[in-house]
Amino acid sequence: MPAIIIALLVAAALGGGTSLAAHNALPGDALWGFKTTVDEGVSGALTMSPEAKANWDISVAAERLDEAKELAAQGRLDGKAQAQIKANLDAHAQEVADLVAKLQAQGRASVAAGIAARFQSTLAARTAALAQSSTDVQTDVAPFLTGVRGTLDAAATLSAKASAGAENEDMGSSSDSVNASSSSEVRTGTSVKGGEGGIRVDTETGGSIGI
Repeated sequence: MPAIIIALLVAAALGGGTSLAAHNALPGDALWGFKTTVDEGVSGALTMSPEAKANWDISVAAERLDEAKELAAQGRLDGKAQAQIKANLDAHAQEVADLVAKLQAQGRASVAAGIAARFQSTLAARTAALAQSSTDVQTDVAPFLTGVRGTLDAAATLSAKASAGAENEDMGSSSDSVNASSSSEVRTGTSVKGGEGGIRVDTETGGSIGI
């Protein structure tokens, strides 16, 4: 049975109360697994288009970093919590990368570039907020930030490549437009030539009409 069907059945069986209680759960809390597997699983499955799904993955990735910040403030960002957050964060990062590639394959390079740029800026902002709060928290966040650096680097690379792809697509569209315009001019152009054999009208399309 597909995982999403199981998640829907579990959600229906437990009712909205559990889902509401899990909304603010953090790694280490009893309901965090329910939150990431059932709540987020159902929400993600109901998000249909690649663009909407990518933006949803970005929002979940941001929430993971917010959870890390909250745990650090409580002195609870231990090794286990860091590993849980990092694994979940990387899973959503991979989803974003896959969806960016899908959008590019659909010929929507500009949309893909916008999503990739949003992903990079969102991760950077959330990570910076965590780093800036490190002097006030009860946990040393340096090990976690070191672990997240690879995800940030991957997001930056994804954004740069997607941006380059969008620029190439725009240049290709401009070139096609110019070529189409030039081709139209060639098809409609004529020239008149005179000579001993009379007058010949060349149509520029390869044919000629003798008069």
